[in-house]
Amino acid sequence: MGWVRICAACVGLVACVVTIGCGGGSGATGGAATTAGTTSRGEGRHAVQEPVQSRGIKGENPTTEAASNAHISASDCVALRKLAEERLGTKLSHRSTPRPPLSRCRLDGPGTSVNVYLDSGFAANRRYHNRIEETVQFNYEDQGGVPHPVPHVGEKAAYNSSASWIPNLRSLLAVRGNRWLTVTISVDGKSNRELRNEAAVLARAGFKLTAMG
Repeated sequence: MGWVRICAACVGLVACVVTIGCGGGSGATGGAATTAGTTSRGEGRHAVQEPVQSRGIKGENPTTEAASNAHISASDCVALRKLAEERLGTKLSHRSTPRPPLSRCRLDGPGTSVNVYLDSGFAANRRYHNRIEETVQFNYEDQGGVPHPVPHVGEKAAYNSSASWIPNLRSLLAVRGNRWLTVTISVDGKSNRELRNEAAVLARAGFKLTAMG
């Protein structure tokens, strides 16, 4: 009989411990829920949730890589035409497409064709570097197809990686901040090196003209 009483006491003690444990768990859960949603009932303040910032498919930051109104204006195109005429020694006509984020200045003359493009759209800087990497990957065995760094044109960067001349395309691609500028040039009688140098002059002028947007 004494043994039965001892067993009954043990059963009662275990039930009490379980009940206390469940109550404690419920309180902890309730506390966690209060922390995630609001503070205690007495304070009645809501927790502050940080806004989630969306990014581009390749990790672009919408704040630092936002599009701008920078563009090659009609007057900028006239200035580029005068510079090209002076350097190439030939009369050129010009046609301007001054609408951002992709503006353009086209110059044409006898045996001469020049196009200057400015991309000021979202993540232009990142897209420039992606383009250079892809060009290297697809043309690594062809020296005429791979980008060659050009100094003193783009923004400061290791190995002058912010400006690249692609001989096969007769194109100079360069970036400063979120402005990606491309110059394609064809002039009868000019060597590849001479074309690169003329493209570099026009690119530097293009960046200077569009610096204020």
